[in-house]
Amino acid sequence: MNIAVKDLAAAVKKYEGLLGVKPLKFVAEDEFAFPGLKGAVFEVGGFYLHLVTSVADNTSIAKFLNTKGEGVFLVSLKSDNVQDDTERMTGAGAAFVLNQPVSGKFGTVNFIHPKSAHGLQLEIYDPDARL
Repeated sequence: MNIAVKDLAAAVKKYEGLLGVKPLKFVAEDEFAFPGLKGAVFEVGGFYLHLVTSVADNTSIAKFLNTKGEGVFLVSLKSDNVQDDTERMTGAGAAFVLNQPVSGKFGTVNFIHPKSAHGLQLEIYDPDARL
């Protein structure tokens, strides 16, 4: 799950207290599919919680924070083959944000638009499929 936050340091401190653990890792800008983001990842009982903030005004996180405020931005679904899952889910009525999955240091990813998933943006993600 990815939570959009305005102040990453404050959010990390809050979640350290709530979850009783330190972040598993901090995520640099070059580890995201799109530039202008940074974050922190918590792992609790096999569940990953990503806190994400924007360092630029034109990112999807910045737009989300400006219109909706802090909160659930998207839910990640791990995939063994993002291309195959994109095709299968398109056939099931999903509208994707990207025409094709993108790959990089972060892995391979595509995003289901919230309008085709009852208001929830879904990320189809394979962290192991890197360039």
